[in-house]
Amino acid sequence: MGLSEELKKKLESLVEFFKEKKVIIAFSGGVDSSLLAYLSNKYAAKTLLLIASSSLFSEKELREATQFAENYEIPYLIVEFDPLEDELFVANSPNRCYLCKTILYSEILNIKEQNDFDVIVDGTNESELQGYRPGFKALKELGISVPYIDFNISKNEIRILSKHFNLSVHSKPANACFATRVAYGLELNKDLLSKIRIAEEFLKNEYDLTQLRVRYHQGDLIRIELLKNEIFRICNESDFQKIEEKLKDLGFEYITLDIKGFRTGSMNRMINL
Repeated sequence: MGLSEELKKKLESLVEFFKEKKVIIAFSGGVDSSLLAYLSNKYAAKTLLLIASSSLFSEKELREATQFAENYEIPYLIVEFDPLEDELFVANSPNRCYLCKTILYSEILNIKEQNDFDVIVDGTNESELQGYRPGFKALKELGISVPYIDFNISKNEIRILSKHFNLSVHSKPANACFATRVAYGLELNKDLLSKIRIAEEFLKNEYDLTQLRVRYHQGDLIRIELLKNEIFRICNESDFQKIEEKLKDLGFEYITLDIKGFRTGSMNRMINL
């Protein structure tokens, strides 16, 4: 199946954006940044992928990001990144993502200036602007390029283009850093984020789940979000017992299953947008 005329024009705009530029891409290994990396490597004068290594992300994500770069022979640099050293970020206020993006992209801006690159590119897409995105404010303030926004390219269109170019990540589920699992106002620390990561990995691997979130609330309560068509996979007494034992061993006192199912940004319901 070919691309629509509208999407062809958007692709042409992306290609023109990259031509003759020396580009740094903030690279996570997800479908958004992977398509940008592929196109930049093909059309830009020079491309460097900046991959953040942090307690906010899993080692698996880091491996997948570096593997993509190596598979397509795209130069990359791993940057050690620890926003947990910032007291304001640790406080976990609703502007947490703004602070995080500011810290990360300020570091990338230094790398850009030291290595004579033209532009830094972020993979935020048109679909994401529909939610609460304080991090986007930081991108605008720092002058980071967001071509998906500039050319009105949605998440679905990114997946279509990625499939068009036979990128293996075209159907990869969206992910977010582990800080987004913690209710606003509860302090962040490496131990808590590690427990959330272990809990998600256990559930995903034990029950072959496609996408999920373990959300942490006050009082050591966690709320498990699963895709609605996968909730049945854990809905029997023996599974409940196994999950309770594993997650209580991690230190979670109350374990709940959200019958509304998985959705992005569910913690944002707790604030006034």
